[in-house]
Amino acid sequence: MAYSQNDLNEEYRFINRIRFPDGNNVNLAVLQERLQDECDSNGIPVAFRNDTLKTGGLFSKQVEDVLVLYNTAHPTDYLQFLIRITHQGKYAFMDVFKVGYSKNFRNYNKAAGGSTAQKIFNSLTGQNQKLQEEENFYTILTDCMENILS
Repeated sequence: MAYSQNDLNEEYRFINRIRFPDGNNVNLAVLQERLQDECDSNGIPVAFRNDTLKTGGLFSKQVEDVLVLYNTAHPTDYLQFLIRITHQGKYAFMDVFKVGYSKNFRNYNKAAGGSTAQKIFNSLTGQNQKLQEEENFYTILTDCMENILS
């Protein structure tokens, strides 16, 4: 699945942009290895897939490689994360955006929007606990990213 410029919406940013002043050796493969090791050591199940991002206008289309990180226990019902590294001068920049959707957040939002049936369903199925576990995953993932970048 190729991603597009629309997936780079600031509203979907997962962490603040990271800049590497001496970024010549910063690339997706090194980042993937370090992040996988950090997530493994913190006990969260992640995997990566290679994908592409299409950017530019009608006459200046560009395609670049990106990584997509996802939870192996919830590959389609948790958010996924598009990781992009760009270079300019000696700098490298890393951006991480949320892509996909979360079934747990969708159910929570339906209940919060006034759906009585959804509130009952959430209560019977332990939806609040599932949502808390998902939010904990994102918190640990954020910490893992910060740990490898500091």
